[in-house]
Amino acid sequence: MKGRQIRQLGFSLIELSIASAIFSMGLAGVSLMLLTAIMGTAEAGHQTIAANSAGSLAEFIALNTDAAPHFINPELPENNACVGLTGCTEPVMAASEVVNWQRELAAELPNGSGLVCRDSTPDDGHGLNHACDGNGGLVVKVFWLEPFRVDAQDDGRRRLVARIPF
Repeated sequence: MKGRQIRQLGFSLIELSIASAIFSMGLAGVSLMLLTAIMGTAEAGHQTIAANSAGSLAEFIALNTDAAPHFINPELPENNACVGLTGCTEPVMAASEVVNWQRELAAELPNGSGLVCRDSTPDDGHGLNHACDGNGGLVVKVFWLEPFRVDAQDDGRRRLVARIPF
């Protein structure tokens, strides 16, 4: 009588465990890749919003060169007279535009803020310290915080500067 041959049917538990572990590592890699893509997309969106906002205000100021000094540290009066085309003085118009612009930044960017100032070194400063020295050309600065980059060297603080050409 011949010895019995044992035929293996299917996979063993060890093989299934190893295959499951490899599959799980692959899924974790894909998940990390998706998370990185989502964070990058959010950051790009924030940069786009900041660039469009700064550029828009810079163009508005460039078109109103006589009122340009009124855009720096404006104070909006309690009675905003800029309704329609009548009763709007340059200081009130400038203050109204900057205050509305700052509200939009705060609503659209995480910890968003911005200002118009004179600065000889415009590529410095952050949301807590604007670093405007009062010299040099007129610039629009936009600041925000990237929530996904808080542990980075700059604590996630971002800045975008638009120079006003005149």
